[in-house]
Amino acid sequence: MRLGSACFSLALLLGGMAAQAAPQAAGQPDLTAVKADFVPGEKVIFYDDFTDMTGDEPPPHWKVRGGAVTLKVGGGVRQLTATDRTELTPNLKGIPKNFTLETEVKFDNPGDLRSVWSFHPKDGGEEGLYVWTQTHGTGLVVHLKTLHDEIGEAEPEPDFSKPIKMALWVQNGRVRFYVNGQRVVDANQVDLPPLDTAMLLAELYGDNSAIGYRMVRLAESTPDFSQVISSTGRYVTHGILFDTDSDRIKTESAAVIKSIARGLETNPTLKLRIDGHTDATGAAEHNLDLSKRRAEAVKAVLVAQFHVAADRLTASGLGAGKPVDSNDTPQGRAQNRRVEFVKQ
Repeated sequence: MRLGSACFSLALLLGGMAAQAAPQAAGQPDLTAVKADFVPGEKVIFYDDFTDMTGDEPPPHWKVRGGAVTLKVGGGVRQLTATDRTELTPNLKGIPKNFTLETEVKFDNPGDLRSVWSFHPKDGGEEGLYVWTQTHGTGLVVHLKTLHDEIGEAEPEPDFSKPIKMALWVQNGRVRFYVNGQRVVDANQVDLPPLDTAMLLAELYGDNSAIGYRMVRLAESTPDFSQVISSTGRYVTHGILFDTDSDRIKTESAAVIKSIARGLETNPTLKLRIDGHTDATGAAEHNLDLSKRRAEAVKAVLVAQFHVAADRLTASGLGAGKPVDSNDTPQGRAQNRRVEFVKQ
């Protein structure tokens, strides 16, 4: 055999061995190319996806004032829908200093629709944080302010035919706001009083308009991956998301996975077990298989896209076998759907 042929055969052999050794991230989005830095908080303060609401009852986790709200269900959609001016106050008391707020909102016939969050201190005064989003034609006005400080303003142009994902991140005096993963406001040295309550205001001007809320999640921010894994040996995240009943990772998971990859890069001796967990909805056997495939998908992405050595990671699925909260409420089920990284 000629030398060139021998080298070519050896390369094929080594390539085949590498393919067997490292999982392939087949069917996964390229998370390295996603320009996202939002990391959702981990300790959930409030969560609702309206899965325990019936069509003819008010939302059980909100106080409603003003217009009526209805539950819209169908075509894979489940949302709390407002068609008139309505004040919605979530059943929560006490907001941490550092927190994230995520909402998924659908604007129908968006001529002039307004969805406004206001956060207030315990005395209920006007001092606090106001997050104003208003549609105008093809665009969205985002306006953040306090009583004495204009924090920031932006005019992104999202696709109103789809629900819009909006996120607020308050961290050590820095306030950021995201629309569909894009950071549109970023301000620092924002002085906020201790916040205690929140209210969501829906205002609608125009015929056949509606604002639909599909998910609301407020959570306390936590230290980054490297700090947590070194101090506790376990990092729990609800920020790695998957398509429904699938192991395909959503692109909004990129920031969390990138932080884990950075932690592995800076600590080359660190080895991790990746545990997938589901809630108890559906058959136990199916949930166990789904959790395994999701854990394997996270490992595959870390190996194939972020070049982490495969022998530093193992993956396992536990289904709904180790809940951290009740499976009887939307918030409890959201807490149970998680990925954990355990130091080995």
